[in-house]
Amino acid sequence: MGTYVAEKYNIMFCEFENLHNPERILDIHKEYIAAGAKAIKTNTFSANTFTLKTDFDTVKSIIDSGCSLAKQAVSGTDTLIFASIGPIRDKDSELTIPEQKKIIDVFFDNHINTFIFETFSEYETLITLSRYIKEKDKDSYIIAECTVNADRYTSRGISVSEIIKALDKTDEIDACGFNCTCGPLHLLEIAKELPKISKPVSIMPNAGYPTFIGGRSFYKSSPIYFGEKLSEIHSCGVQILGGCCGTGPDYIKQATKALEATENSEKTETVTITVKEKTAKPKTKKKNLIAVELDSPLDTNAEYFYEGAKILSRAGADFITIADCPLSRARMDSSMLSAKLKRDFNIDAIPHLTCRDRNINATKALLLALYAEGIHEILAVTGDAIPSADRNEIKGVYNFNSVMLASFIGNLNETIFSENPFTISCALNINQNNFEAELKKAKRKEEAGCSRFLTQPVYTDASLENLALAKQVLKSPVLAGLMPVVSYKNALFINSEVPGITIPDAIIKAMEHADREKAAQIAVESILAISEKIKGLCDGYYLITPLKRVDIIETIIKGL
Repeated sequence: MGTYVAEKYNIMFCEFENLHNPERILDIHKEYIAAGAKAIKTNTFSANTFTLKTDFDTVKSIIDSGCSLAKQAVSGTDTLIFASIGPIRDKDSELTIPEQKKIIDVFFDNHINTFIFETFSEYETLITLSRYIKEKDKDSYIIAECTVNADRYTSRGISVSEIIKALDKTDEIDACGFNCTCGPLHLLEIAKELPKISKPVSIMPNAGYPTFIGGRSFYKSSPIYFGEKLSEIHSCGVQILGGCCGTGPDYIKQATKALEATENSEKTETVTITVKEKTAKPKTKKKNLIAVELDSPLDTNAEYFYEGAKILSRAGADFITIADCPLSRARMDSSMLSAKLKRDFNIDAIPHLTCRDRNINATKALLLALYAEGIHEILAVTGDAIPSADRNEIKGVYNFNSVMLASFIGNLNETIFSENPFTISCALNINQNNFEAELKKAKRKEEAGCSRFLTQPVYTDASLENLALAKQVLKSPVLAGLMPVVSYKNALFINSEVPGITIPDAIIKAMEHADREKAAQIAVESILAISEKIKGLCDGYYLITPLKRVDIIETIIKGL
């Protein structure tokens, strides 16, 4: 009812009307009941301290009044009341879930035990809160709804199929489905594609898509059209129907008429979707896969990059990997270079894809373009942070992290990329002090869809031990990172300024007085010696080209 209140009275947060103008809310509830609504929602969707920017005592008063007004409105009718709880966006769940539990307690204090969670972009919070409710009252009834775009993904990159499966198998949730964001046509299309589940499905579309005039949202779709589409959604087997943004009483009235007209019609069966395995198989089963990282240009001259890639490919590299603006420093785009290598030189590449510079729409757009160019490999990483000195002028996006990015790509692999899915590689930091935590994160990446790991450089005994442990624990192939040191100055820089990597003293000492030719020899010999130690502990090698020294990497590849 929020957009209806906003349109009618030109206000921002309609929840405050519970306190300031309660008669308005009472009248609106009655309008919906008169239009044929069998259930109403409390005017409390955004009632939390984060969204309303107020204290919890005020939030409690808003909820108390909202419950009282709803009860007054349904008096003498058989209309149900649902406690409306919306998401708290862009906040850590460790902060928000305790408050959401307090909000639930306020509803219980008002003797309301029917809940509707609306417009969530992820389902973990829904599961957590539903379990909390059932612990307090096993007879309560819970409808859990997420919101997705027309492309069947939430703003966090979670697919319709993943959501519906997760909510369906959660015993504490009584009904589940989708609301908001989409108009009735797109939610009808989603309803047709839903897999059969054990729970009632709930769908509550927007009136349509909004027009923004003077900073306000207006919905110009027809109530009759809305009612017809809602009736079609019902024919897909959806049992709980309603409206979200823009659906005033006129929309509910037309929906009621359309549903009554088709009440006795036979329902069609829902479409069953066969879900494929999320994890794509690696491109090759070659025992010692070789991937080589080659830095993209900082300027417009890419000739050295193309020549280096051709040399490394001829030497035996299976893939050229290209970092996505490492250290947050702008370089030639890794995805476009990957497409260029594939198209012009038939060289397979793995572009790195970070979460730092793109939102979910831009990420999907880039993946679609890569797919069209025949690129089916991705290294999903969170991305280096923007230096603090630049943060006032350059803003990172970080809509998600590497686990969520892998999951997003994995979900796309099940749908639009199903014919030739992306192989998702991820990073593994074997130099992490708390490697147990790093392994747990790696397992989450595997569950999300990662099917290959590329590690940080191996140098120390500790990194060797961690590599061996990763090989035992992880199901996916692990490519061990090898990064040669090319000079004494280079060794000192890595030891002093590159976190997490320690160059052994023996290599530093050997490099101290070495000329260019001797330093190259030491670099090759030291890496080949490490490669001997890690045989059997990895499934291949991830070579990192230092300072454009393609010649050194070429020699190492031939010696592996």
